[in-house]
Amino acid sequence: MRIVSASEMKEIERAAFERGMSYYDMMENAGRAAAEYIKDNTKDFEKKLCLIVVGTGNNGGDGYVAARYIKNFGGTPIIMMAAGEPKTPDAIKNFELAKAMGIEIIKFDPKISAAVIYGCDVIVDCVYGTGFHGELRDSVRPLFDIINDSDAVKFAIDIPSGVSDSGSPADGAIKADHTIAVQYLKHAHVSALDHCGKISVINIGIGE
Repeated sequence: MRIVSASEMKEIERAAFERGMSYYDMMENAGRAAAEYIKDNTKDFEKKLCLIVVGTGNNGGDGYVAARYIKNFGGTPIIMMAAGEPKTPDAIKNFELAKAMGIEIIKFDPKISAAVIYGCDVIVDCVYGTGFHGELRDSVRPLFDIINDSDAVKFAIDIPSGVSDSGSPADGAIKADHTIAVQYLKHAHVSALDHCGKISVINIGIGE
């Protein structure tokens, strides 16, 4: 099975864009396929409360899309913004779409959010993507500590947040039960297995 680096994946996406597939469509396909995987791997899915934790970039954009489809599939999603509203154009579009669907969107507050997190059955990690490196910001450490302490089943889209492209996890990185790799395996999936849990690859239509 093919394994790619973060820079190689960006080049693959760029090539797909030049062939006529928009980055927006790639995000849509990734979020939909991730939501399908979550539905298929969650017992009594329709009865479960799903918390989608999103960052400000395109990995967060995948999360906004996933939340929409989780709702369409009969689930109950809540979106929690780890660091405020999205900053990339496609993520902003999907933030607006999720809001228009009536999905509850809240901001993480270390003083009051723990009860929400502990009350959810499923947590979907969409905070950082393959571009993460270094150490976690102090602002997200409390959030990640609560997520890791939670009894919820944890799904990470592409790479668990806090794991770098080299596979080196920062202190406090998310430990997922399932990691949903987008299109191809990344280096982190091989070298940070204890943070990834069960790894599955979803196809977002890029092709070779």
